[in-house]
Amino acid sequence: MIEISLWEPLAAFAEEGTLSKAAEKLHTSQPALTRAMKKLEIELGIPLFHRTKNRISPNDTGRLAAFLARQLLEQDKDLVRRLKAYDRSLRTISLGCCAPVPQMVLAPMINNLYEGMTISTDMKNDCDFPARLLDGTYQLTVTHYPLDKAEFCCRKCGKEQLFLSVPPDSSLAFYPEIRLSDLDGLSVLLFFRISFWMEMVKEKAPRAHFMLMVQRSSFTELVEHSAYPCFSSSYFINRGEMSARRVNIPIADEESRTSYYLSCLKENGKRFAPLFGQMREDAIS
Repeated sequence: MIEISLWEPLAAFAEEGTLSKAAEKLHTSQPALTRAMKKLEIELGIPLFHRTKNRISPNDTGRLAAFLARQLLEQDKDLVRRLKAYDRSLRTISLGCCAPVPQMVLAPMINNLYEGMTISTDMKNDCDFPARLLDGTYQLTVTHYPLDKAEFCCRKCGKEQLFLSVPPDSSLAFYPEIRLSDLDGLSVLLFFRISFWMEMVKEKAPRAHFMLMVQRSSFTELVEHSAYPCFSSSYFINRGEMSARRVNIPIADEESRTSYYLSCLKENGKRFAPLFGQMREDAIS
């Protein structure tokens, strides 16, 4: 059996094209790299390279070996990742959320239902959430689009709408509704962790100056004591949690309204049946 580490020099050499670059990539010396590739040839019992006085290059068999080596190394990484994800899932429920509000609502609910488990939450753009469910990175996800493939259990769990929040003396306060493009050229307060919403807002108002705030407390203080417009959510408006000093204007863009969908792998459907059983279509609203 050939040690998997012997395939790395061959794959790196084929990918980088020179011994020096391959050695640099693997943080080793050129002589050590050359010895490793020679050892691989000896263990295989077949030549993998054309050699001249000042040059070494893969022969046809070497090129095929390098291609297969890259596949083998990727499979090895995937195996390790899957095993670690499975081991983590025995003690941790990992939830990927596409926006802050679903995370705020669902994390406590999951914690109550699965006492003794560690709840790990992650918030980011949800474009790769289906793949992250399949590879075990997440056991549960909340996306702003339904996962309608056969591998997933998926249930609508709420909706949210963005508003623009401005002081009552702002020129924008008299608009019955506003489009995101109307913000071009303006300075707007924006909380950093709003995930997929951020890309949508920047796409619709590319010339707006967004003042990104990382700390929620700093963001809230500026909203309370400044005249800068910012975004508010139907979730907080419905609960009376927005500043009384602000006017909330509906945003007319279709993209400012979204539905949320809770998903898991079908093979985990039984495990998460209690959660899906409690999930209403308006759990987040």
